[in-house]
Amino acid sequence: MNNLTTGRWSGRLAGAVAAIALTAGFTAAPATAAPAPPAPVYIALGDSYAAGTGGGAYTASAAGLPAACLQTAASYPEVRDATLNLGCFGAKTTDVIDVANGYSGVLSAATVVTVTVGGNDVDTGQVAHACTASASSPDCKAALYNSLVVKLRELPGKITKMLTTIKSLAPNARVVLTGYPRLFTVGAGLTAEQTQAARSMNSAADLLNATIAFSALVNRTGYVSVADRFTGHGIGSANPWIVAPTGLCTLTINCSLSPFDAFHPTAIGYRDGYAAALAAARVP
Repeated sequence: MNNLTTGRWSGRLAGAVAAIALTAGFTAAPATAAPAPPAPVYIALGDSYAAGTGGGAYTASAAGLPAACLQTAASYPEVRDATLNLGCFGAKTTDVIDVANGYSGVLSAATVVTVTVGGNDVDTGQVAHACTASASSPDCKAALYNSLVVKLRELPGKITKMLTTIKSLAPNARVVLTGYPRLFTVGAGLTAEQTQAARSMNSAADLLNATIAFSALVNRTGYVSVADRFTGHGIGSANPWIVAPTGLCTLTINCSLSPFDAFHPTAIGYRDGYAAALAAARVP
């Protein structure tokens, strides 16, 4: 049998088989879609910046947290669809350790954990209030010295201890630290005294962020900066994303009746600053 005859025979046989299959009611099985990947189990830890303080009305905290965590629905964990937000106003690294231990069962299933902490460890709140009142005052100088010379050098060890705990409780999670924004935008809208204070506090924020980023690197942990996102949106700018104290705020934009909200992001700051930075870094 030559090749031509063989080719015709093969073609007829294939056609006959196809006809029989159709007659018997056999059809090709539809392709099965790949199952969707499971949703991330995202747990947020940290201080008031994780809680969303400054973003609007306060909401109830998760069971087991202090009642006055000052969480809001505008927090970046909420914007990023966190499974659970455990951020709390005033939290330090030691508080994050305590909260993590209290939620060990939840963390064991976590696939992503973000942590915003460090500001309270170095007393940034005291610096902000003292230096905003008077940048040249002894109180401001003492607050800066205590924050940058005394406490900042202790922060890497505290972060390492905290991360060791978190990683042991969430062994399968991607752990990411975040930084803080510069609070001020220096411009013509600030007086000479306010400009001096703004520059001192912005420099302090840079040092704090560098310390957190270094600690993340040493501990093989992710780090997401938000400083660039807030550039041009600090207190004193035309479009501020930071709640300002009385005398520096603009009504309907960055004023608040709560004394706890000052020097925290607004709802827009959490969305377009923190949440956008995390989204760009694919977190979660």
